[in-house]
Amino acid sequence: MPGRNSRDVLAGMPCWIELITTDVDKACEFYAGLFDWSYDSHHDEHAGSYVLAHHDGFPVASIRSASDGRSRWRLFLAAADCSATAARAGRLGAEITVPRSRVPDLGVKLVLRSPADDEFGLLEPDASWQFDVGLPGTLMWAELVTIRAQAADHFYAHLFGYDAEQFGTEHRSGYEVWYLGGESVLARVSMIRDHLAADAHPHWLVYLGVDEEVGTDDTMHRAVALGGKVRVDPYDSGLGRVAVLRDPTGARFAVVDPSEAAGFGVAANDDPYDD
Repeated sequence: MPGRNSRDVLAGMPCWIELITTDVDKACEFYAGLFDWSYDSHHDEHAGSYVLAHHDGFPVASIRSASDGRSRWRLFLAAADCSATAARAGRLGAEITVPRSRVPDLGVKLVLRSPADDEFGLLEPDASWQFDVGLPGTLMWAELVTIRAQAADHFYAHLFGYDAEQFGTEHRSGYEVWYLGGESVLARVSMIRDHLAADAHPHWLVYLGVDEEVGTDDTMHRAVALGGKVRVDPYDSGLGRVAVLRDPTGARFAVVDPSEAAGFGVAANDDPYDD
């Protein structure tokens, strides 16, 4: 995936990621050490205070303080008209959890909870919006991990018109890829009921790219040295070599080296989708 601007993004495509964290300074230090991100601090009367992360001079994410004591990555999907899309989402059973605001040079955004109980954002990009993707240190892929797969499939297909293709079996992987204009844009994963932790909840797992000269394994070791934790040891998959990590504030994310893409693999020590 190349970098994107407002001219080539379709409604329903991933168009931004945001880290909601209990410790902005600690998170910034971690991701700077892991991906060489640099930062600009911003404050807006309506959008509040946030940090804009850059990789090689291009924007890749925003970081802001959590108000609920829980760190997590949030995925934003593009909308041609944020208010109209949110209204349509409401008719499909979603509810707004963070009201509409305008972020300078980013666009109009809001956050909803879907009928499948996952949280996601809508972004109506400004003309000046840019988002670097598909490169080391940027978003490569994202998966909705949910126990309410049927509700998620119905909601997102009706909201954005995704085409879908199922992989695996309903009782094991339950992996469905969503497409727009013939391009794979996201996936939905069914949580495995027998492996669920008591506090598991639906969530989006964002995949950030690693430099193939460094590789996933060394990136994982670097994350640990910077205070992160390994959630799932590296394993080979159709996306590439993947490891699932938590940053020092508890936010979960995956790293992937797409140059190592193989057949769909199995995590060596745990279910990568169990929260």
